[in-house]
Amino acid sequence: MGICKLMFFYVGLVCLSNPAFAGSGKPVYKDKSATIEQRVNDLMERMTLHEKVLQLQNRASGKAGEIERIFAGESYGTTHEMSMSAYDCAVMYKELQDYMLTKTRLGIPILTSAEGIQGIIQNNCTLFPHALAQGSTFNPALVRRMTEAAGEEAKAIGIHQILSPVLDIARELRWGRIEETFGEDPYLISEMGIAFVKGYQKYAITCMPKHFVAHGTPSGGLNCAGVSGGERELRSLYLYPFRRVIKETSPLAVMTCYSAYDGVPVTGSSYYMTDILRDELGFKGYVYSDWGSVERLMTFHHAAGSREEAARMALMAGVDLNIDSSYETLEQSVREGRLDIEYIDRAVRRMLAVKLALGLFDQPYGDPAGVKKVVRNADKVALAKEVADESAVLLENKNHILPLDLKKYKSIAVVGPNSDQAVLGDYAWTAGGTKEAVSLLQGLKEAVGKNTIIRHADGCDWWSRDKSRIAEAVELVRNSDVAVVAIGTRSTYLGRSPQYSTAGEGFDLSSLELPGVQLELLKEVKKNRQAGGGRVYIQ
Repeated sequence: MGICKLMFFYVGLVCLSNPAFAGSGKPVYKDKSATIEQRVNDLMERMTLHEKVLQLQNRASGKAGEIERIFAGESYGTTHEMSMSAYDCAVMYKELQDYMLTKTRLGIPILTSAEGIQGIIQNNCTLFPHALAQGSTFNPALVRRMTEAAGEEAKAIGIHQILSPVLDIARELRWGRIEETFGEDPYLISEMGIAFVKGYQKYAITCMPKHFVAHGTPSGGLNCAGVSGGERELRSLYLYPFRRVIKETSPLAVMTCYSAYDGVPVTGSSYYMTDILRDELGFKGYVYSDWGSVERLMTFHHAAGSREEAARMALMAGVDLNIDSSYETLEQSVREGRLDIEYIDRAVRRMLAVKLALGLFDQPYGDPAGVKKVVRNADKVALAKEVADESAVLLENKNHILPLDLKKYKSIAVVGPNSDQAVLGDYAWTAGGTKEAVSLLQGLKEAVGKNTIIRHADGCDWWSRDKSRIAEAVELVRNSDVAVVAIGTRSTYLGRSPQYSTAGEGFDLSSLELPGVQLELLKEVKKNRQAGGGRVYIQ
């Protein structure tokens, strides 16, 4: 037998006898007939320290055609893109996953993420009512249908992970993110959260309950401020929704919070992130930091003296992936003996297990060709309206003024800064315009037809102290049979450079008074209508 044949025969025997290779000759981690544990073990043995640390980091995606420039042959744990259209994002993600599988050394796919609290945040996706409105339906089955619809869109785009639902308890009403919650009752939050997660799971998409834990009741209503309470409040209130959702849906990811509980920064605490979350609540997935929550261990909580120390503190506590940049220091910390590699390995195993559980090593792709068919089609728009209809809550109906009697009222004054503005919320992909939803003014015009006169004036804006337009609105009201006043806050997505928002993430309130001069507008309208014996309907 020639030397070449002998070498070939020897290599063949090695491959067949080596547990690192499947029966097909390919590595075990690429063999979907192997168990997740076997695949993770095999892949871990092949990875360098640098490759492991990259799996604990997020890398933002860019446009199709820019993949090589952004990723440079390296595979990361997660990625996100929140500015493209649904179709463009689908095309890019397909290119990105192909790049990860074929152009990186080990072919490890990347976990794609998106906000999805009220529908997928990619442009042109269906806009559903915000979480507070979802909670107001008291209809978990409807919310599940909503996230099934959103999940179908996410699957077509190639999104595998949704950065929702919010399980925070809304008991500090100055907090700007109240609209992201299902409300103030832990039981209602749990029921809605369970339905929300199960809807996305229909399409093998994992949700990420957040913000663990007790984030929604910050001191002074400030988004990053600490929360006060004891063990009883922690378990009977703040942990209750997480316990229920984890037990009944087994989500593969959980997001940390910015805040401290009783003075202990949660993101840096092994008591909260490991002892409670994993050992007590039974969570089996991986933990994803909120944007900047690891860095805030240094800059906000002053619990760490450097980025390196903050990264080590969070990783050792049980935060597996950091969305920002501090975890890039972990490799050097290991090399210099300041961090035991066992913490790196623990987190990487969790990341790889989630990717395998979601099937990303075998089928990570979306369906760009199907995007236009499933994204924001007529059925989903109708479903969004159904959720909106069920979310409406009528607190009071004095003198049975509603529904408006169009035989009696031949002219309607519609005033207020939110009268011709559809408020879609701080995680909607729109930039704040009205074209993507029906405003109150537009809806009334369509409802009353040509037989009733609609008169409109904002009267003031929603944020400033300018009173110069109040008189105009009052005059319209004086000359109409009934007045409808639309006042309140306004929020838009923080990531789209919002202007003059008065609610939403990053826009907390110092009081619960109406912003700007809206209260003065309301008082003047009411005074003039009552003087004339007319009616005022406040929205």
